Amino acid sequence: MVEREFGHESFYLVARDGGAVRGVLPLIHVRTLLFGSHMVSQAFVDYGGPLAETDAARDALFARAVELAGREGCQDIEFRNIQPMPYDLVCRTDKASMWFPLAGDPEALWRGFDAKVRNQVRKAEKSGLAAAGGGAELVEEFYRVYTARMRQLGTPCYSRRLMQGILETFPESSRIFVVRREGMTIGGGITTFLGRFAEMLYASTLIEYNSLCPNNLLYWEAIRHYCGAGARWFDFGRSTVGGGTHQFKKQWGAQQVQLNYQYWVRPGTELSVASPDSPKYQWKVRMWKRLPPAVADWLGPRISRGLP
Repeated sequence: MVEREFGHESFYLVARDGGAVRGVLPLIHVRTLLFGSHMVSQAFVDYGGPLAETDAARDALFARAVELAGREGCQDIEFRNIQPMPYDLVCRTDKASMWFPLAGDPEALWRGFDAKVRNQVRKAEKSGLAAAGGGAELVEEFYRVYTARMRQLGTPCYSRRLMQGILETFPESSRIFVVRREGMTIGGGITTFLGRFAEMLYASTLIEYNSLCPNNLLYWEAIRHYCGAGARWFDFGRSTVGGGTHQFKKQWGAQQVQLNYQYWVRPGTELSVASPDSPKYQWKVRMWKRLPPAVADWLGPRISRGLP
């Protein structure tokens, strides 16, 4: 899907032993004029890196990835691991995911929430907000909220093609949830569901409605839905440890899962990670916030294809 929507070449490495598959490693070659040439496992999602049954399989996959990155002229490889690999690599630990265990009965979960969380959901409902779920037919209204929020944050938005591509490529295991006020969409999120594990990939609400707690209603609607769908875990998504979104997710009682993003860096090359949290990018964030909406919405997808 990423290759089709963005033109980034994909490589899928498989380690075999006597014909039996012992490990896999997906790689996407993200190459743009603005940001250079990089391998990412896995682009546009939070998780990646090798899955291997044995150390030998893992080592073989890693060695092949380095060989491939060298052949393709990549500056680095980003492995989006949970468990770090035992190699001498640069490692970032500033990001974490928040996983929440689900139960078949959503009312049992509701009773276990902190009183503050329950009150915020009730406030949203008493304020006239309503949540709904669906598929690709909701992409347009979600995308309007998403692009507006990205402008407020000073971050280039991903393309609508990415959102549409997720829903169309995985129609049985992806879903959009939206929150509306008097018929107008003020929040939404895209989720995936695979192997009893549900994940919020992208979520946005309009900041001017924050006092009505649309975020709380959005996540509760998704949690309630996936309880009924048989999920055992709900992943609130990646956030910066200690940041505002991290604290929001923590109040639900979710468990923090440390992410260990590791980087192989080409000899003679300096690692450069484009992140809005980095001090050296703050002036770009401020500049982006000042752009007219039409300009930001046109430029954003063209820039973000190199920011996976």
